Amino acid sequence: MKILVISDTHGSIDGVIEFIKAHRQEIDVIWHLGDHHKDAVKIAQKTGFQVHGVKGNCDFNARAPEDLILEVAGYRIMLTHGHVYGVKHSLLRLYLKAQEDRLDMVCFGHTHVAVQTQEHGIVLFNPGSASEPRLGEFPSVGMVTLSPQGIKAFIVPLAPLTIRRH
Repeated sequence: MKILVISDTHGSIDGVIEFIKAHRQEIDVIWHLGDHHKDAVKIAQKTGFQVHGVKGNCDFNARAPEDLILEVAGYRIMLTHGHVYGVKHSLLRLYLKAQEDRLDMVCFGHTHVAVQTQEHGIVLFNPGSASEPRLGEFPSVGMVTLSPQGIKAFIVPLAPLTIRRH
């Protein structure tokens, strides 16, 4: 199974839509990790893909869970924005949650900085921000492949032109 993972679109989805159109054959499903959950709905409408999403700290009225645990291809994976776990300061609470719930992977956002790490067999993955990257990074998304051989996660930079300037 091949999953496109996106986060922190903040109302700017043009770069994501272009990426989906260019890589349609390489995507089975899309996960949106919050900020702005309504973008997840728009992406599903515009592309026809199933989009699983959670709400972020900017999604005050969204009808979406803060955490979503999925069982996919034999793996237990949690989607979360990450703000309730303090991911801007440390990944410890997120890791402990993953241990407690016997998760294989946690996909999170909130920091606008891509992260790809593994702790005691648990993959912690943040695709960065698709529209408002921080620390001089380009906008990015993630691609996750789930197979019997394991979980493979990659950060994929989007075109620099998708950066929204204020």
